Amino acid sequence: MILLTLCVLGFAQERSLELSRTDRSWEFLTAVGTRAGLFGDESGRMEAWVYPLKLLRNFRLQFEAEGHLVPAEAVARTVIARPETSTIIYAGDTFRVRETLFVPVQEAGAVVLLDIESEKPLNVRVSFERDFQLEWPAALGATFSAWDPKLHAFSFGEEQKRYAALIGSPTATNESLEYQTNYSATNENSFELGATSQKNESRIVVMSASVHGPAEAEATYQQLTANYPKLLSESAEYYRSYLARTVSVEIPDAKMQQAYDWSRISMLQGLVNNPFLGTGLIAGYRTSGMSQRPGFAWFFGRDSMWTALALDAEGDFATTRTALEFLSKFQREDGKIPHEIAQTATLVDWFTTHMFPPMPLPFIS
Repeated sequence: MILLTLCVLGFAQERSLELSRTDRSWEFLTAVGTRAGLFGDESGRMEAWVYPLKLLRNFRLQFEAEGHLVPAEAVARTVIARPETSTIIYAGDTFRVRETLFVPVQEAGAVVLLDIESEKPLNVRVSFERDFQLEWPAALGATFSAWDPKLHAFSFGEEQKRYAALIGSPTATNESLEYQTNYSATNENSFELGATSQKNESRIVVMSASVHGPAEAEATYQQLTANYPKLLSESAEYYRSYLARTVSVEIPDAKMQQAYDWSRISMLQGLVNNPFLGTGLIAGYRTSGMSQRPGFAWFFGRDSMWTALALDAEGDFATTRTALEFLSKFQREDGKIPHEIAQTATLVDWFTTHMFPPMPLPFIS
């Protein structure tokens, strides 16, 4: 029999919440906030979302050392998960790179932090495929990209200049753009982060996006570039505070203790702040690959209510209230609530064309 001890709310002993193990390249890996997410696997290949926009896919690193270009996935050794970040440690014969994926809680973007230790100069190449589109079922149509030399970043846009995104680095150089000709083509974009001159140096990659135009995307990009250490500290405190103010259970088995604490964080990280719909609970995350839907990252009525039971049990009545208020905005006159709401529901005729026959009525009582 395992004895459980309930701690008084707000007075739980602070514990460090971290998981670390040998890297498994096929396993799902994510870093999320309320407005953005990075989804991929432990090989380091990622796709980036700033809701409801998908920015890119197949984000990956390569290390140029001693005249060799080493794919990061070939030297992935360890993965570390914390509530605010996910980290992959790569190690070659003469270098060690710590890649930390960070999505601030409230910002429309993400930062990839690289801590580099190398006996000799090491250059990091960043590559990705642009996949700048709205989440299904909405779509942008034709989009474009260009290199912004002032920001050292790729900029993405569309003809109406309503949706915009950026990915780059203050040290980015030697950019290479996707192209198509009648004799060759590539979907890959890339840039280099600049060779290290000392044994220990850092680099960053910054991503941002906006549904209100390029100016807002750039403002977020600059904010993330200048203030990511402060934002990282604030995100860590956000999760520490959440664990401290919700019901803590002291369990003799350390693994069960971690599982319980992580379950609280996982529920909280289901909150998504959509610029068109508001804040509610989504059903889960997964990579979208070549498609435009990141797993079950839609707002689901039934899933929200199941999660609300657990949120109430741990004393998080505020998040339950947020979920209920979100669903009530879309409640039908007969009292039924939607089974699912796409993150682009307001951009298409979701509640009639997409949600009614020939499909069964996707509403629950």
